[in-house]
Amino acid sequence: MTTVTLVQVAERAGVSTATVSMVLRNKGRISQHTRERVLKALDDSGYVYNQTAANLRNRSSNQVGLLLHDITNPFYSEMTAGLSHEMEQHDLLLFLANSEESGERQQKFVDSLMRNNACGMVLCAARETSPSFFAALKRRNIPTIMAVRPLNDPEFDFVGTDNFLGTHMATVHLLSMGHRNIAFIGGSANSGSRAQRIGGFTSTLLEQGISPNPEWIVATQASQIDGAKVAESLLMRFPQITAAVCYQDIVALGVMQALRKMGREPGRDFSLVGFDDITEASLVQPALTTVSVSAKDIGRKAGELLYSRIQGNDEPPQRIILPPALIIRESCGFH
Repeated sequence: MTTVTLVQVAERAGVSTATVSMVLRNKGRISQHTRERVLKALDDSGYVYNQTAANLRNRSSNQVGLLLHDITNPFYSEMTAGLSHEMEQHDLLLFLANSEESGERQQKFVDSLMRNNACGMVLCAARETSPSFFAALKRRNIPTIMAVRPLNDPEFDFVGTDNFLGTHMATVHLLSMGHRNIAFIGGSANSGSRAQRIGGFTSTLLEQGISPNPEWIVATQASQIDGAKVAESLLMRFPQITAAVCYQDIVALGVMQALRKMGREPGRDFSLVGFDDITEASLVQPALTTVSVSAKDIGRKAGELLYSRIQGNDEPPQRIILPPALIIRESCGFH
């Protein structure tokens, strides 16, 4: 088998070997057009980047990056704690950034990590991330674990939960309590996780001969305020709804506010199930029935896998799915 050299890749791309080297190491200022041309030449020629040699040449730092899209969400605070504790076990420093769903901010953070010779990263990718971002990430000599948000790319390690099973369990519980008019509240319309959760919700209704009402499936921003606003509008239009599965606990807490404002009492004449089991879920009155996905465990598992990759584990990409559990509390009442 003939080994493809850097010189051959450079000739194919019509650039200097220094430019190819900078693309591989994500150094220097290179236009997106040139970068893509070099990446295509790397692809076409089958060039294999020597990770071990690169690590010897450029000893990486002890920095690890965590990129989230919403650091205000309590779920991600708990996940960060799990990851941070795992990294501390190995004397690694965790740096946190918030993309706020911006592909540009995400790219800047990754570029910054690369400039500082970070040894790895955990990524909850921004929603509209372009395929070229992931393609470029594969070219870089930095272990990367995708977390929480499902990614249809088998070449990345992934740690998350079973969204479909979680809402299936929540819906079965509401049906077993006699509810038939059940809404699904929350999540962004173009979210992959939300699509999976709606799948678990609607398929469970269909199994019981109930046709899901599309008007009872509504999106919200990830906040109590928006959860309350959207829920109030929905329940004003459809007062016959007696229960709801919520995309997140923080949305469910907002739904509780809306119910009280409308003179309905969660746990007595309306049943509510959240998703995430954040700390506040057990502290509100009534305590919130929710699907626990153990955010800390997701962070810890992502950290374990990342550290093994940093240490040179080159097994095929892993997909670690932590099973959800239904935590039954008072917000569903006791029919």
